[in-house]
This record gives sequence, structure tokens and C-alpha cells, in this order.
Amino acid sequence: MDDIVRSAPNRPWVDAANGTVEREAFVGEDVFRLELDRIFHRLWIFVAHVSEIPGRGDYVVRTMGRVPVIAVRGSDGEVRVLLNSCRHRGTKLCRGEAGNARHFVCPYHGWSYAIDGGLITTSYDEHLPPDMDKADWGLVPAPRVEIYKGLVFAAWDPGVPPLPDYLGDIAWYLDALFWRTPEGMEVLAPPHRWRVRANWKIGALNFIGDSQHVRTTHAGPIALDKVRSERDGFYVQGGDSFQVVTDDGHGCTLTYLAPGMPERNYLTHPPGLRDAYADTLGPDRLAMLHHLRVMVGNVFPNFSFIESQVALGEKAVIVRQWQPLSGTEMEVLSWVLAEREAAAEYKDRALRHGFHNFGAAGVFEQDDLELWASATQASDNPIARRFPYSFHSSLPFDDAPIDNAKGPGRSYKPSNTEVAQFAFMQRWDAAMQG
Repeated sequence: MDDIVRSAPNRPWVDAANGTVEREAFVGEDVFRLELDRIFHRLWIFVAHVSEIPGRGDYVVRTMGRVPVIAVRGSDGEVRVLLNSCRHRGTKLCRGEAGNARHFVCPYHGWSYAIDGGLITTSYDEHLPPDMDKADWGLVPAPRVEIYKGLVFAAWDPGVPPLPDYLGDIAWYLDALFWRTPEGMEVLAPPHRWRVRANWKIGALNFIGDSQHVRTTHAGPIALDKVRSERDGFYVQGGDSFQVVTDDGHGCTLTYLAPGMPERNYLTHPPGLRDAYADTLGPDRLAMLHHLRVMVGNVFPNFSFIESQVALGEKAVIVRQWQPLSGTEMEVLSWVLAEREAAAEYKDRALRHGFHNFGAAGVFEQDDLELWASATQASDNPIARRFPYSFHSSLPFDDAPIDNAKGPGRSYKPSNTEVAQFAFMQRWDAAMQG
């Protein structure tokens, strides 16, 4: 991989001093293959939420980069992530998206494995050499699997830092979404899946902090949504709004309600759970959530999250994963979560509104996908690749973090610059340089 010849005119792909990124980073197949090796095969990758596999034998089928895996709860109750490929001829063992298994059986030649991955039988054990040890021929496990606040991450590099260290300051913000009640969150339905003819990094950039696209890209849905359009000042960001950049390329944007909005819009979580929030989150995180209109962010490389108001007095937490398929295509997975302790009626509304806005056919999704595909098509040619993308609105603010933010990390105002996006691209470029 190290001898891949880049077709981009400059090296590296990101020019930190001048605020530009080569288009090749978003369309190049050589770039794509290199980032699989240097990012997706080396760093922590989100795989599942524990609520998707609550019982022994429960499993979901996912992908880490382009590596198919099974996330399964073993007979000992532990969560494992196994390569979804038979050790005999490589066939996928699980071809559905989820289920419960007593063991895994290859549909090709019948090799059978325990749910913890150990080889049970090849179906023709009598033909095996006497010195073949079945213990050496189980399903390949990801060497590192860790869970943070219900979020299951795995890594192929056994030397990757512990997950809490990798998350660093962004964990403080994740807590406010994924562990704000004593029992935490749960996934309300299987994820929506769809393919987009665009590079996976476009989705990550959009969620880590692209406030500039809202006014133009989503003008239609906002104008037609009576929950939003009836509120004066929806387009006006509150003065407390800011972006956060943390180590390892993580970040988020917090947009607060503009002055003068009705008081009812400040109460944006289930009434019966507000006392639990106070007890679980503590005063600092609770203050961060007060008057918050939307929090959106990304854990490097491809795990995104958003808490967005979907109805008066109610919010949904959405989780996204941008799975790379090629230099110009990705698969998107989208989940809706709610507090385990929340009432069933609230969960139903959160799920309905969450997928209405951010599901496969979501009203905001259609706007984004058309433009992402258009940008990819227009950039994937020799002429366009001569001219880099602009991230210039990051430069005046990169070296000027504010010192009165509500949480950890390096915070920046205003919240509609490209600081978080450009920081993500610089982290990506550093990883790509090895």
C-alpha cells in the first residue's frame, strides 16, 4: 500500500496552512484502498449497540470498513465481534442482518462454530489429519472489543489505545446523549440501510459541523415543517452555540435556541425523566443540555450522532454509520434511540419522527443525498481534480479557541465555521501519512 501512486497534484491531501483539501481524497480509488488499511483496519470502529444483542446467542451482522463481522453475545454473556467468514473456504456464515443462534453453520460445506467462535465440527472430521487442532480453526475474533455507555466498538489492531483513551474529551458529550438515565439508551428498531453514490467522509463532515448547509439545503423541509416554521428565529443561532474539536479527530456542534423563542421549546426531553437526568448527568452536563436545540457530532472515523428536536417538547437521538464501499460510494446505517425508562408512547413517537426526518426516506435525507451525489459526480474527473475543495472559513478561527465553553475539548465560536470539519480532515490526513 505504501507505494500507491497518488494522482492528486499535491502531497499531502490536506493543506493546513491554506485551508484546502484535494478532491482526490473524496473520489480516488487508491485513496480508498489506503484508508481501509490505515484507518479502518487500525482504529476503533463502531459496530453495534448492546440493546441490539441483549440475550445469549443474539447477533447482528455489520461491517468494519469492508470487513464483514458478526457482533454476538456469547454463552458467557460477553460481546464478541467475529469475522463473518468460514475458515474453510471463506463463505459468509450469517447472511441475514440479525437473529439468534445456538451455533453458526457454514451453508457451503457445513463447518459449525459455537457462538463464541470456536470450531465444533467440519462435518468430515474423520478426514482431518490427527495433528490438526480445532482450537486453531475457530472464527477469527477482533482482538479488541470494548463497550462505552452501551456503544460497542471493535478494532483489528491489538495495540490500539483503550477505548476511553481514544474517545477522550468527546466522551463527555456522548454521556449526555447515551447515558443520561440510570439504565441508559436502547435502540428502538433495526437500522435503516441505504446506499449513496458519495464518499463516506462527506457524511462524517456533514455531522461533525456543517451548519452552513442548513439554510440553503434544507430550506424546503424547514419551511414546510410547522413545528419549525412557526418559531421565529429558527435560523438564528443562539449566542451560546459553539463547535468542539477534540484529539483524534472527534468533534461536535452545539446549537442553542435563539433569544425570544417560546419557553415551551426549552423543555425538550420526556418530563418524567428530567429528575433522572439531573441525578445521572450532574450539573455541568445538565447545563450544557439546557436550551440546546441540536447537538450533532462524529467520532473518528465514521460514527455520527445527532439529538434533534422532532416535535414540540420531544427529541430523538439518531446514530449514523458511514460504511465505505468505494472511493465514490458508501452504505449508510441509521438507528433511533430512546431512554430505556421512557414510556412506550414516547418511544413510538421518537421512532416515527426520527425516521421521518433522518431515515432512508427522511425529509432531510433526500436533500443531502442528492447534493452529495452531485458533488461526487462533478468531482470525479481529471479536470475537477486539479482544483481543491475550500475549507477557508476555518482559518481565521483555528488558533482562537474560546475559554468559556460549557464542556471539555477545544471550543470555537461562531458555530457555523468549518473548524470542526477541517480538523477532521487534518486528522484523516495524518492517519493516511502513516
